[in-house]
Amino acid sequence: MESEDILKGLMAWVGIDTPTGDVAGIGRLLDLIQSQLNPLGCAVERIPGRDGMGDHLIARFAGGVGPGVLVTSHIDTVCAPGSVAIRREGDRQYGPGIADMKGGGYLALCAMREIVESGTPLPGPVTLIYNSDEEIGSPTSYALIQAEARRVGAALIPEPARGDEAITFRKGRAKYTLEFQGRESHAGSAFADGRSAILQMARTIGVLERMTDLDTETTVNVGRVRGGTEPNVVAGHAACDVDVRFAEDALGQAVEDALRALRSDDPEVTITLSGEIEKPSLARTPETRAMFARAAAINAGLGAPMAETRSGGGSDGNFTCAAGVPTLDGLGAIGNNWHSPQEHILVSPLARRMALLRGLILTYAGTRPTGDLS
Repeated sequence: MESEDILKGLMAWVGIDTPTGDVAGIGRLLDLIQSQLNPLGCAVERIPGRDGMGDHLIARFAGGVGPGVLVTSHIDTVCAPGSVAIRREGDRQYGPGIADMKGGGYLALCAMREIVESGTPLPGPVTLIYNSDEEIGSPTSYALIQAEARRVGAALIPEPARGDEAITFRKGRAKYTLEFQGRESHAGSAFADGRSAILQMARTIGVLERMTDLDTETTVNVGRVRGGTEPNVVAGHAACDVDVRFAEDALGQAVEDALRALRSDDPEVTITLSGEIEKPSLARTPETRAMFARAAAINAGLGAPMAETRSGGGSDGNFTCAAGVPTLDGLGAIGNNWHSPQEHILVSPLARRMALLRGLILTYAGTRPTGDLS
């Protein structure tokens, strides 16, 4: 399959806007995906959406007695419809979600189509997942992803890449909201009667700042604040949203414990914490390193060297790893600027990236990663 042929099919996906929560748009794309999967002889299951999210799709391909492999992709996107112009400039194709990650999801389907149509025997079962809520943390699909991961020996995640590379480590992520409740009063005639929630929030933010530890790659970021009503009113309420990233799950838990232990300087101002660890870290295990070595060997056979990379952002690979399944990430289309009006992929590497996925699927459908690099 040539790169231009792959692009032609991919653009049918990209032409359907699917921002997270757009149930109708997501439904239209899943209808298309299902119509493309049906001729391949797999069993297709559509999981109804809930909590305002779209449906999820599972395709199961029967195979030999091998442990099996899971390939999980998301079809939801970030940018508002119309904000990313669909256009071609040389080797760059622009479009909403084309890199993150409709490109990778379509490459997975193409890899399975080529395997099936070529008559190549599958040494073990292959499962494809297309979920619709990854961009907000996969709240309605992560349990499904983990359940399917536990059925197989390895997981492949075709998230976008910036070159011929694969991701062997991702930070974990947690999101929290801190709410501060004080007491309103007139800032002129009754200032002393008030208890400022904003003042306590400011003091607490200083405490949060000191929780960041760059040596351990732990960051605690207050990214949004709000509070008060009018300038002449002592603020009775304030809140801030906190993003936490961590390289090890124990470090993430330590930050959460510290957040739960926060106390107000003023006994008449209360602090309430909500939120949780959203994604555990994707660890760089011996098994993952062995998967990368196999990917590098396949890519070398395709004429290109491969780099091992890491990411501070999360993916559904964090969930498959947390389920105890060796996971290799960043196997999708090569591009850049995702989540922006300049999101694009490079067209010429599409066939090579599809062939890489094909080789990894055939390898890990039949063989469980062992961590042996010899």
